[in-house]
Amino acid sequence: MAQETSTTDVVAIVVTHNRLPLLPTCVAAIQAQVPRPGRLVVVDSGSSDGTPEWLMAQKEELGDWLTVVRQANCGSAGAYHTAFDTALKLGAAWIWSTDDDGIPQPGALAELLAQAERHGLDLVGPLVLAAEDRTTLAFPMKGTRSPDELKAMAKNGLAAETIALFNGTLLHRRVFERIGNVKREMFIWGDEYEFTLRARRAGLKAGTAVNALHVHPGMSRTEHKVLGGRLGTVEEMRADRAPHYFRNMGYIHANYEKAAAIPRMIAKYTAHYVTKRDWKGLGVFLENYLAGLRDEYPEELRKPPTFLPLPERPAAPSSSSEVA
Repeated sequence: MAQETSTTDVVAIVVTHNRLPLLPTCVAAIQAQVPRPGRLVVVDSGSSDGTPEWLMAQKEELGDWLTVVRQANCGSAGAYHTAFDTALKLGAAWIWSTDDDGIPQPGALAELLAQAERHGLDLVGPLVLAAEDRTTLAFPMKGTRSPDELKAMAKNGLAAETIALFNGTLLHRRVFERIGNVKREMFIWGDEYEFTLRARRAGLKAGTAVNALHVHPGMSRTEHKVLGGRLGTVEEMRADRAPHYFRNMGYIHANYEKAAAIPRMIAKYTAHYVTKRDWKGLGVFLENYLAGLRDEYPEELRKPPTFLPLPERPAAPSSSSEVA
């Protein structure tokens, strides 16, 4: 058997919530990397599907290589904030990040490290393929969803200045020293984009290593034209996620976009909801988008996470040989 190798200054992180059918595949793919990350941190956001018990069984087997953190559900933003903070406290020079439904392909970590060194990168991501159709990118990049087209744009294995955080992304600790951690009160939808914009504004160097592969469910959107397309399109989303989306977009527009983005956003979503006579939807949009412009987030989202106890270690089986 070949001797196991590891990259001791790399800490892999996985965030998870009630996805036990997917998590073991993700963890196994990380373990199978050559070289393997020096440590793995899994942040479980209040799962109730057996995930905590499975993780503790893995902890029994893997020992200090695996760190498990349980906390109340703070969304993906809160989970990543905790995961990055934990990895930094463990001394990581590089942090390799993924959701529980992402699957790094063989050789991905080695290629990311090689490209980071070759091009002097602060953040480097893999080519993210859609799980449903691996001939398609999971997320559009540089105006395309074709892996072949993105590869054609690459030079020396790198598509510069484009990245899909946090899907298999490798981040150096200097990123966090320069710009801080994820804005955890964003909860979901927009936290990766805001972090990307913050890194770009700070002059951090990023790119996609097109020969490092990562598989992830493809992005899907339900968009509707507003006034026949004269005001562009709007995105419809689940009612429980709409407040986060609008609030986060308000924050992003106020802090990173040109001033014209704000009246354009207000005009098109107002027209969309008025046309539908959806007064409740209009109220949700206006309340949360305007709050985001002012960086006003609910107090419960700003609070530090509530950490949860890990399941108790299973009792050892009895060695008694009594006969009934």
